[in-house]
Amino acid sequence: MTLPVVVTGQMMSAANWNAWVVDNMNYLLGKVDALFPVGSILISVSPTNPGTSLGFGTWAAFGTGRTLVGIDTGQTEFDVVEETGGAKTHTLSTAEMPAHTHNVSLPNSSSSVAAGGTSVPSMATSSYATSSAGSGGAHNNLQPYIVVYMWKRTA
Repeated sequence: MTLPVVVTGQMMSAANWNAWVVDNMNYLLGKVDALFPVGSILISVSPTNPGTSLGFGTWAAFGTGRTLVGIDTGQTEFDVVEETGGAKTHTLSTAEMPAHTHNVSLPNSSSSVAAGGTSVPSMATSSYATSSAGSGGAHNNLQPYIVVYMWKRTA
């Protein structure tokens, strides 16, 4: 059966039409596929796997619970692609706390005897250390963030 479809001035059979459509779809899919080669990261606010929405490729969730940082070969924390690090919370060690003291000076309650037998209050003080403050728990260590879906093309 010949379909009455005119392409560039020629009549096409159903088989030729189907072949033309398939060839052109494959061409277009190849161009779109080249936009997202294996290893590409796609960031979206849609939860739909890109393999479904784009119609090609195998995609896996990427970077779950982490922020992205650009590679910097001059810093050991950021010199390898897909290297991970950091912590959601962190308990400060003594070495990480600022140098400080907790001393309190209080006047003595004693009095002294001056010449002539007059009792004069003492101006001497005693220094006392305060008790330990804080519970040593971890503190929040999250930078400002916004949550998105990240996908990595794996095949």
